Amino acid sequence: MDSIANIIEPGFAEIRAELRAQDQTQFDGAFCRGVHRRLRALRHAPDLRIGLLGNVTLDLLPPFVTTHCARDGFLVRTHVGGIGQEMQALASPQLQDFAPDMLVLILSLRLLRPDAMSGFTTLSEDQRRALRDEVLDHVEQWTTLAAQRTRATLVVANFPAPALPALGIADGKADYGEAEFHLDLNLQLLRRLRGHARVQVLDIDRIAAGVGHARAFDPRLFHLAKMDWSPAMMAAVGEALARHAVAARGAARKCLVLDLDNTLWGGVVGEEGPQGVLVGPGDATSEAFAAFQQRIRELKQRGILLALCSKNNPADVEEVFALRPEMPLRREDFSAAAIGWNAKHEGLRAIAQELNIGVDALVFIDDNPAEVTLVRELLPEVEAVLLPEDPSRFVATLDALHSFEKAVVLPDDIGKAEQYVQAAARTRLSATAASFEDYLAGLETRVILRGACAADLPRIAQLCAKTNQFNVSGKRHALGELETMLVSEAHEVICVSVADRFGDLGLVGIAVLREADAALHVDTLLMSCRALGRGVETALMNAIKARLLARPDALQLVAPFVPTAKNHPAAGYFAGQGLVADDVAASATIIYRLPRGDARPVPCDWLQILGDEA
Repeated sequence: MDSIANIIEPGFAEIRAELRAQDQTQFDGAFCRGVHRRLRALRHAPDLRIGLLGNVTLDLLPPFVTTHCARDGFLVRTHVGGIGQEMQALASPQLQDFAPDMLVLILSLRLLRPDAMSGFTTLSEDQRRALRDEVLDHVEQWTTLAAQRTRATLVVANFPAPALPALGIADGKADYGEAEFHLDLNLQLLRRLRGHARVQVLDIDRIAAGVGHARAFDPRLFHLAKMDWSPAMMAAVGEALARHAVAARGAARKCLVLDLDNTLWGGVVGEEGPQGVLVGPGDATSEAFAAFQQRIRELKQRGILLALCSKNNPADVEEVFALRPEMPLRREDFSAAAIGWNAKHEGLRAIAQELNIGVDALVFIDDNPAEVTLVRELLPEVEAVLLPEDPSRFVATLDALHSFEKAVVLPDDIGKAEQYVQAAARTRLSATAASFEDYLAGLETRVILRGACAADLPRIAQLCAKTNQFNVSGKRHALGELETMLVSEAHEVICVSVADRFGDLGLVGIAVLREADAALHVDTLLMSCRALGRGVETALMNAIKARLLARPDALQLVAPFVPTAKNHPAAGYFAGQGLVADDVAASATIIYRLPRGDARPVPCDWLQILGDEA
């Protein structure tokens, strides 16, 4: 995955390997400060810039953020704003020069409204509700300004409830007491910010509950330095922000690959038989394996593909799925499988090839330390996870992974597994068609080409983050950049959606055009691999040529091809569409041009073109 610390200097790779080999729950203050110093000494350009703003002292937080992000593959640089300067900082030259990719807001109610919070029990119900609205308005004002002045993903922290309300258990009988106030404040915050595509909520209240209030807060630090988080709490916040970083960069891995024996069920099916393996109701061990399967099934609903890689007799495995209907996972939940006696790393390569994804898009889970160690050595791009001995801890092990975090689950994600079923049907059609032309005609492909709208941006950002092979410039526009392009008079964003007789592939490609210097420039052009090979990319270029001809001031089309480690399939695209490369290139970038008079469409009559080009 090119977006995660791809080609970087060995120093970072070594640090990351060390971090991945350790239990991140043991990342204490001294450890993180040491790692932070090593990371700051690296001269490589950062993968991610994170700004930290708020009305509390945040200077102790960066080491925890950079350490946890490094474990996930991001070399991070941080900027900490002045205490209580969260609004002013948005216009400061320091923040503008820093150009954050992610901007975090952390507020303390005790410092935001000290008079009201210290005298909460003396406030009337109406005054308490007014206080809630005042806090929400302040946060929303900050969010609006931050969205206007930066292109960053905005991460807004909610507010932890007190360990014990001032009225003790009587607070539950009070009219809009402290507990209800904090619950309502956080609920309304979530609802107000849900509609902002670039905003994520950092659940400080949940994090504090997970750490435990007694361990999370240090009143002495609050009085001394206006920050009452303990090192344990800061470590937990750093870990949570690393999750948000994965989501913000669209860096979620695509596929979870699982072993079978003592992973999806207890015991060895070749010895115990399909009825003898432990999974389902009846005893603690069986229920633990069933709970693990259920959690995996929920990952599938997030759009994560599932696959099997196990040393087993394939017939034995099929029997388990056929004879154990109480298992939450069914055989059809898995989009690929490598079941046999080959080495696991070979099976993982085969799965990646079958799914047409990189091995760096895989997470592999196994209970065998030797297998996990071998995969880590031979396929370091794969995130290989060793399960603990106790199956009741399997769910927690899966939940601890950051690799599947997404900012939003889109309709395209939910139907991801079904898309691979449809792809298999297309493969069968290809095998039986008399010719390639008959295959293309038999697909009955419909292509919708249209200008993008705001509702498309989350999916477009996801495509930018994930598309490697057919991405002519290698650019990865973040949501903030796309928002700017969408309203820019100089830019046009074209969406490509595809459907055929087997199903809807959804929004699969985009082109970003920019008019300047008497030319129409292709800023970005990318398309999901699952839409390639049927002429959709030709239909998109025909649409671009039509736009060139529709602009009288544009004398030529200019399209750069920037080679990356993975976009070889796109190398011949522009030449195949009639564009001609410049004879001399000053860098690896190849500039292609098409004079206005040579802009003729390339036939793709087997496609039904809808939308703007219909």
